[in-house]
Amino acid sequence: MDDALEHARRLLPGAHLEDAGRLRGGDRSEVRRALVRRDDAGEMSVIVKRFFSAGEGWARESAALSVLSDDVPGPRLIAAAPEPPVVVMSDVGWGASVADALLGADPDLAAEAVARWAGAIARLHRATLDSHPAFVAALDERSGDLPIIDQLMSVMLEDATRSIAEQAANLGVATPSAALDELRGLARRLDADGPAAISPGDACPDNNVDVGGQLVLVDFEGAQWRHVAWDVAYLRVPWPTCWCSWRMPDQIADRALARYRKETGGPYVAGPEFEKDVARAATGWAVISTAWFLTNAMADDPPPMTGERPTPTRRAMILHRLGGAARCGELPAVARFAADLRATLVQSWGEVPLAYAPAFAPLT
Repeated sequence: MDDALEHARRLLPGAHLEDAGRLRGGDRSEVRRALVRRDDAGEMSVIVKRFFSAGEGWARESAALSVLSDDVPGPRLIAAAPEPPVVVMSDVGWGASVADALLGADPDLAAEAVARWAGAIARLHRATLDSHPAFVAALDERSGDLPIIDQLMSVMLEDATRSIAEQAANLGVATPSAALDELRGLARRLDADGPAAISPGDACPDNNVDVGGQLVLVDFEGAQWRHVAWDVAYLRVPWPTCWCSWRMPDQIADRALARYRKETGGPYVAGPEFEKDVARAATGWAVISTAWFLTNAMADDPPPMTGERPTPTRRAMILHRLGGAARCGELPAVARFAADLRATLVQSWGEVPLAYAPAFAPLT
């Protein structure tokens, strides 16, 4: 605690910082709230994020926050330093997250929270469509001797394609060359030269705060430049990179997708190709996340996170996502491979259904 605030004090000369409590922490970073007092400017609340290692997280978060405009629902960069890696950002305020709503008991509240998430993502995308040069420049300023790439999805998809083919072969499931070609073609179709914007990289239901009825996005340490469909597909998977990956009723995702389209505007998101690209991205996320989780799921299937929060098992997530991929008409070879892999896993695990988020359980 003291170290993080002490580093922040060096970034804010002449200011008095008072610790206001720990917000969250993990293996990569710790986040604290602090009160900043200046004789000539009164008092303000800030967030101090201390990274425990000099990885890409500090560079990505501070770079993204440095280029966000005032109409983006997210924090603003106040100060940052690479050694030790610390980011001081504006405090967006107190409030519940979409994850809190999903784990609650009010389906209407949860549905509106998901729709607000889509609206926040839309406003981020709309405001940063022309920010690629600025984001690249900000990353370059922070990358040091090792360049940090601004676009990660093609690399992630290629790594996942190799990994899932190897893991499937160990289970006796062949990966047809046509499926590999479709996955590599997906990386080209949904690359960052298309309709792209800054993404938080991990826009999970718990990486946001509802402040006065407006959802504000937080946690940009995975920030990257990518095709907008990769973020929107979080609604269809759902939530591929998050512990809170409970199932949602289709009508909830449909309503949120409509909110995204309304907030974003433009011919692409209004047309049929956008929905097809979202379906393709959801299938891509199914492959990527299966590659991430399959090894542990084949062992003792530990939950993605421990603690008091309920969370689905990896087996339930994998079977649900492969089932969705098996229905993807835009990638037919991948769909057949997903169906074969799912059938093999069901022989070992049985059917493990993915439960609906607690808030939506009364609707099912």
